[in-house]
Amino acid sequence: MEKFAMKIISKFILFLIIGIILTKCANQQSPPGGPKDLIPPKIIYIYPNNGTLNFNSNYFEIEFSEYVDKLSLLDALFISPEVKNLEYNWTGTSVEITFDDTLLANTTYTLSVGSKIKDINNSNQLVDAVNISFSTGNKIDVGKISGKVIDNKVTGIMVFANMKSDSFANPIFEKPQSITQVGDSGYFSLMGLKNGEYRLFALKDENGNRLYNIGDDAYGVSSKAVFIKDSLNSLSGIKFKLAIEDTIPPFISNVTMTDKNHLSVEFSEYLDSSKINATNFYIFDSTANSKKDVLYLYQGNKSKFEYFLSIKDSLSNTGNNYLIAKNIFDQYSNKMELESFEFVVNEKPDTVAPKIKSITTPFEKNKLDFINPNFTINYDDGISLYNLKNALIFEKYKYEVEKHNDAKFNIKLLNNPETNEKIEFKINHGMVRDAANNSLDSIQNYSIETLSGREFSGLSGKINSVDSVSNLVVVIENTTNSKLKYSAKVNKDGTYNFERVLPGKYVVWIFDDRDKNGKYNYGKINPFVFSEDFFVHPDTLNLRARWPVGDVNLRIEK
Repeated sequence: MEKFAMKIISKFILFLIIGIILTKCANQQSPPGGPKDLIPPKIIYIYPNNGTLNFNSNYFEIEFSEYVDKLSLLDALFISPEVKNLEYNWTGTSVEITFDDTLLANTTYTLSVGSKIKDINNSNQLVDAVNISFSTGNKIDVGKISGKVIDNKVTGIMVFANMKSDSFANPIFEKPQSITQVGDSGYFSLMGLKNGEYRLFALKDENGNRLYNIGDDAYGVSSKAVFIKDSLNSLSGIKFKLAIEDTIPPFISNVTMTDKNHLSVEFSEYLDSSKINATNFYIFDSTANSKKDVLYLYQGNKSKFEYFLSIKDSLSNTGNNYLIAKNIFDQYSNKMELESFEFVVNEKPDTVAPKIKSITTPFEKNKLDFINPNFTINYDDGISLYNLKNALIFEKYKYEVEKHNDAKFNIKLLNNPETNEKIEFKINHGMVRDAANNSLDSIQNYSIETLSGREFSGLSGKINSVDSVSNLVVVIENTTNSKLKYSAKVNKDGTYNFERVLPGKYVVWIFDDRDKNGKYNYGKINPFVFSEDFFVHPDTLNLRARWPVGDVNLRIEK
C-alpha cells in the first residue's frame, strides 16, 4: 500500500514539474536578471513581397526579430482596402494572418504594420511603420505620399488619405481608403495610391475606430490639395500640426456655497476669462421671487475649472436658490446662453480679511522689467478695483491698475525706472475690503527690484523663400516653459528680429498667415478647411543671456 501511494505521489510530482516547464515555455516572458532590453523589435520578413503582382493567396505572413505582444498587432495592422475576417496564427516570432474575404480583382492593396507593435521584454515599440503594396492584377498603383507629423508625442498617430470620386468621404462617418501609422520620428509614408486628388488627415485615434471623433481625437489637416498623376506619382514634405476641436459649450458641473458670502462654481472646462465678469451671474430665489446681484468674480482651483463668486446680500435658507449664468464662453468661443443651478445656502459668517497671495512678474526672482514695468498682485478674495487704486501708495511713480478679475490686478508704472533700481511702495490694507466688509488694519511696505538689462537674449536672421514673405510669421517656443513663446512678422525684405527673449532652448518655426490674424490656423475636418502651411527649423537653438544669436537664416522648402 505504501509503495502504491509513493508511486502516485511520484507521478503527481512528475506531472507538476512538466506542467511548470510547459507553462514557462508557453509564456512569452523575458528571462530574469541581465541588462534592460532597450532594443526595439524589427520586421525581418513580410509576405507578400513589396510590389507583388497577381496575388491570389488567402494569407499574409510577418516575421519579427523577437517575441512581440500579440495583442499589440491588432492595433497596428492596417490593410487598404480593408480585408475582413482575419485570423492570427502565431509560431514563435512569426504570425500567419489568414482571411476568408475575397480580394477585389485588379486592385492594389497596401499592408501597413504600425509603430504600436511592442516587444515582450520591455514594451519597446517598432521605430517606424513598415509599408508594402501588392496587386491582385498584373498592374500596380505606385502613387506615394510622405511627410511628417509635428507633435509632442507622435508615436501611434494615424495618417489617413481619402481620394476624391464624386466627392470626398467624410472621416466622421467613413473609414479611410488608405492608412498608416507614425513612428518615433514623426515620418509617415502612404503607398499604392491611384492617380487622383487626395485629402490627408493626421489623427490621434483615441477610440481605435478609424473615424474622427470630434472633441476626443486630436487632428491635423494638410495645407493644400494633393494630386497623384503619372508625371508626379511621388509627393513628399506633407506636414501636420495637431489640435483638438471643441464644439461643446461649457456648463456648470457644481455649485457649493462655502460661507455666507461666497459660492464656488465648477465648470466643465476652461473659460475665456477675458469675456466674463460678475455681471454674467446672479442669484434667483424662486420662493421669494427675488434677484441678488453678484459683487465679485475671481479664479479658483484651475484643475477644477473653478471660479468664486462673492455676494454682499444675505440669502434665505427657506427658499429655493438658483445660480443663473448667462453668456459664458469657453476658450474655443463656444457659448453657454443661459443655465441655472440650484444650491444649498450656507449661513456660516465670513470673518477672514482679504490677503495678498502673491506679487509676481514674468521674470526670475520676481524682478521688474525696466522698459515695460508691469507686475501682478493676486488676492485670495474678491475686492474692489477702486479701493485697491486708492490703497496703493507710490511716492516716486505714477501708475495704472488694470483688473484681470476681482482678485488679480496688473500694476503698470507710467514712468520707466532705472536698471537695478529698487521700487518701493505701500498698500493701506484698511482700505481693501471683501464682500463681507472684512479688512486688515495695517499699512504694509513692499519692494520690487528691476532687471539689470543683462538677462535677455535675442534672435535675428532672414527667410530664404522663392515666394512672397508678406504673410510669414516666425514663432519661437521654449522647450521647457510653454509660457515663453514669441512671434514676429517677417519684414518685407525677408528679415526677422526678436530683441528681448528670455534665455533657454527654443524651437523655431514659420507659418504662412493666410488669414492675416497673427495666429496659426489648424484648419478643420468638417466642414473641410485647409490648414496654414508651416515650416520647422531642424535645429533647436540655445539662446543665452547677453548673447543674441544673429544670421539664423530659415529655409522654406516647397
